[in-house]
Amino acid sequence: MRHNIKLRVLLLLGLVFIGSCASEKTLKFTEFHMGTFVEITIMYPDKKVGGELVQQAFNMVGRIDSLMNVYSEKSEVSILNRQGRINASRETAEVILRSIEFSRLSAGAFDVTIRPLANLWRMAKQNKKLPEKADLERARRLVNYHDIVINQAEISLKRKGMQVDLGGIAKGYAIDKAIDVLRKGGIKRALVNGGGDIYALGKGPRRGKWRIGIQHPRRDDSFLAILSLRDRAVATSGDYQRYFTLEGKRYSHIINPKTGRPVQDIPMSVTVIAPDCTTADALATAVFVLGPERGLKLIEDMQDVEGLVVSADGKAYVSSGMKDILVGEIHRDFRIVSR
Repeated sequence: MRHNIKLRVLLLLGLVFIGSCASEKTLKFTEFHMGTFVEITIMYPDKKVGGELVQQAFNMVGRIDSLMNVYSEKSEVSILNRQGRINASRETAEVILRSIEFSRLSAGAFDVTIRPLANLWRMAKQNKKLPEKADLERARRLVNYHDIVINQAEISLKRKGMQVDLGGIAKGYAIDKAIDVLRKGGIKRALVNGGGDIYALGKGPRRGKWRIGIQHPRRDDSFLAILSLRDRAVATSGDYQRYFTLEGKRYSHIINPKTGRPVQDIPMSVTVIAPDCTTADALATAVFVLGPERGLKLIEDMQDVEGLVVSADGKAYVSSGMKDILVGEIHRDFRIVSR
């Protein structure tokens, strides 16, 4: 999994913790999972029962992490990468199936077989030296989601040296599963935030929607925009966290599967709102790779999905339904060129 959060999506705490119903308590819990802090806020009358339900949700996130953490030798993903074949759990098989779905939707912009390239660029960052062209091409040829074979619970990789990395989708999936646990336990109002991937369940504190701020990609003390959400998920990918500089150039941690190189310059930040966090997480990465115009088209072609893309030249690309989600205007540093 990713060791750092993709970006800072900040919950507006001052709005969240006031105005709640007198019979309900606002309860907040935090644990460290999947390389980030996972925060669960619930509105529930009984602290003891609510805390027990939240712990069950955290346990679910921990289970997903144990199955899909590419940095753990015992995870199913690591075993698959070493052996090229595995009889997978239902959860791992489901995430890989969803990953292939998003790969097809994005024409390969999202591809969980990206691991060989990710490893190469990780070494480049450590060694402070760009990869050799031959090594880059060799790794790029191993990246192809079409070479994942699924036969019921058995998952295999067609080519020797192929590896998968579910870091671009597993956290969103874990948040969805945590929400499922809370729902089944009778919790109707909650917010789960996994390092910037967020699901807002039910009504917010003022019996309205939850308000969530998106970090400005260049100003630590400012929001890019404020969103109003209910029963929806949001995820953001940005170039301002986990970037690195080599030979005077700034490189994003997000790699284009087609070129084999990190995405550079455009866009700076991509925010996707979707019915579930799995979708929002995967599409945020896909749109970042596709760029503003192609990425926005992908968003517009999908049902119940909205998005905001800002680029280094100060432009903001906004999907047609974002007007119902944005609270006020986006930051003055950006001007809207598409809506």
